[in-house]
Amino acid sequence: MNFTYTEEQVSVRNMVRDYAKDVLVPRAKELDEKNEFPIEHVKTMGELGLLGIAYPEEYGGVGADSITEAIAVEEITRGCAATGSILTAHYLGIDGLFLAGTAEQKKKFLFPGCTGEKLFAFALTEPIGGTDVGSMKTTAVREGDEYVLNGMKHFITNGRYADFIVVYAKTDTSKGNRGISAFIVENGVKGLSFGAEDDKMGIRGARTDELIFENCRIPKANLIGNEGDGFKLAMQVVDRGRIGIAAMAVGLSQAALDAAVQYAKERPVFGKPIAEYQGLQWMMAEMKAELEVSRMYTYYAASLKDRRGRISEEAAIAKLITSEASQRIVHKAVQIHGGYGYMKEFPVERFYRDQRILEIFEGTSQIQKIVIASHLLK
Repeated sequence: MNFTYTEEQVSVRNMVRDYAKDVLVPRAKELDEKNEFPIEHVKTMGELGLLGIAYPEEYGGVGADSITEAIAVEEITRGCAATGSILTAHYLGIDGLFLAGTAEQKKKFLFPGCTGEKLFAFALTEPIGGTDVGSMKTTAVREGDEYVLNGMKHFITNGRYADFIVVYAKTDTSKGNRGISAFIVENGVKGLSFGAEDDKMGIRGARTDELIFENCRIPKANLIGNEGDGFKLAMQVVDRGRIGIAAMAVGLSQAALDAAVQYAKERPVFGKPIAEYQGLQWMMAEMKAELEVSRMYTYYAASLKDRRGRISEEAAIAKLITSEASQRIVHKAVQIHGGYGYMKEFPVERFYRDQRILEIFEGTSQIQKIVIASHLLK
């Protein structure tokens, strides 16, 4: 593949990198320590056009391509992984609306989501069913011109902070996956409440919630697509979302490599910086090689997102190789720091905790392998 960055991609990278350095990096440690959702970051990202960067201008977006979106996620995560997770969760929410929403829904909900006026969340996972979507217990029963939602969602990034939540629920419990439908739920509606926020290992500023629906009534007009279309839509959204997780992995890997190189140049041992020892140089070379392979495959998968429909296999490969490479890269970064890598005063300790979720959400590494094998053996 002959890959060359466009002028727009270079411009976006530079703009987002400067923003991350000036705004995100100074707050990242504090957000982690305080378990604080950075609502001000949502506002500034919206002002920069990042909340709708790869969506058409007619819907309030910037109209950039998916590689540019991946670059933006990468640079945001490089500055603050929690903020990167907030951004990718927003994309998961608006993506379903973009793919299957009506013109009226796009005007009312998608447009302010893309312009940065409103924040989205994506509510699929339940306490007893993550990957097993068919075991979903949340229901949506039609009553006249309304649907009545009952049930619970768990691990929902942006949860209580989102203005609009795209919720998946069963409209026909007898049909399994084919009985799942998608809905737009506006935060503040009667019947929606939130349980305790999760106390996570990493990306702590990206707050996740338990959503509770108790006779929550929403208009029939908030159904996305047709009844029974929800599972297919969710899988398409998750496929596309895995490229966002891959971009997060690339960004966090870059941050870890940056920190390791800087520390190695400054840390003296036996009269010279540890960067001058071949053993450390090999470690950093391995980190760099894995990072660049991860970056290029992420961009390749992103380019396919714009050129064709389903990208299940490529998205699964991107998420698998980037998330597992990031584990090895961050591990080496901590190792290069030695005992200081275990201390909270150095950012690699936070990177180590932030990285772990990348191999879990949007489907574990094992799920990605199942998806890849299914394409290989069909």
